[in-house]
Amino acid sequence: MKRLLTMVFCICVTTSVSADMFTPSHSCLKPSKLYKFNSEGELESFKDKAKAYKQCINDFVEKQNYAIKKHQDAASAAIDDWNNYVNYELK
Repeated sequence: MKRLLTMVFCICVTTSVSADMFTPSHSCLKPSKLYKFNSEGELESFKDKAKAYKQCINDFVEKQNYAIKKHQDAASAAIDDWNNYVNYELK
């Protein structure tokens, strides 16, 4: 029970500290869609911009997921350190 409470505490502290420090947002440019395209070139240009916007969003999400994984690993390592301390040094 002590170990579980310790894990929950560490996760909450890590999450709240990280979340309070910085909330990232993407800087991707969303293309405006014309009401009517006057040429095939305009349509293709819009499609290219929409594709680039999608790729930018995907890249941002991938980067954030990587950061989440790093933070989860760091929190898990901290929990392991604490649990090892409690189990082997405080007994």
